[in-house]
Amino acid sequence: MDSRHLETLLWVVRLGGIGAAAQHLNVTQPAVTRRIQELERELGAKVLQRQGRNVALTPLGQSCLERAERILSEVAMMKVAAGGDAAVGTIRVGVVESIALTWFQSFVARIERRYPKVRLEIDADLAGGLAAKLTRRQIDIALLPGPVDLLGSVRISLGSCTLKWLGHPRFHSQDHSLTAAELADLPTIGMPQDASVYHLMVSWFEEAGISPRFIHRCNSFSVMSLLVRRGIGISLLPAELFTEDLAAGTLKILIDHPKSNDMEYSAAYLRATDNPLVPQLAALAREESWFLGTPRGRTDQRGIEFPLRL
Repeated sequence: MDSRHLETLLWVVRLGGIGAAAQHLNVTQPAVTRRIQELERELGAKVLQRQGRNVALTPLGQSCLERAERILSEVAMMKVAAGGDAAVGTIRVGVVESIALTWFQSFVARIERRYPKVRLEIDADLAGGLAAKLTRRQIDIALLPGPVDLLGSVRISLGSCTLKWLGHPRFHSQDHSLTAAELADLPTIGMPQDASVYHLMVSWFEEAGISPRFIHRCNSFSVMSLLVRRGIGISLLPAELFTEDLAAGTLKILIDHPKSNDMEYSAAYLRATDNPLVPQLAALAREESWFLGTPRGRTDQRGIEFPLRL
């Protein structure tokens, strides 16, 4: 039995259709259909059945799928055991922008050196979106902030960042920090509700007993950072990622009280993953993370500079 047939069945079921599986496997839809038909011919019965526009497993298909996951996992583990160069396949990595724009490049470079035949599919999204995709098995591993409370998930800590209210110097002409009431009167730029920092921002205002005058919403961390730098508004941001701006005086910490919260970051994956490389990638992410201490520097081992200006 060809392991490609089992892999094809796995992705048709996970992604909910032949078209999505074909796109993921980089083959044509007729090729996916042909593989499923060849698998059914070998088994002597149907493994999939039509339900409207979707496909569903038959009882035999369900039994076959459970065995396919174990077989493919064993094959992948044998390839990993044979050495990094033998590891092949695709790993879908979900990442938030605050990581994608800082140390993610060095993380990818480590993967390229250790597993040169492994291809990455990178999905940048907000934390809530990544958690949902991980639950639906649309990604294999997520690098994201906030608590990770998914059934059957494994969480590897990537450290934390201290969130501070940052803004252009024009908002902070005094020698002392602003009061909470003064800060609430300034234009604020926040993330949507499915971003972890949104809930910390709401909690901060509630703790201070005030309501902000108005809040702009932005679903892009890099765009939000640009708007804060240009003096359009202020925001609750990870101060460790703006050390150069703070040192140059182009951004200032506007207020110290009430105390800002730390934002925890994690590498998360499902315990039942069928790819043994995923836990190893989580370990690599921990090694590369800037959130476990002082940033590791601005270049990787190939001398490529990583700009910190977001």
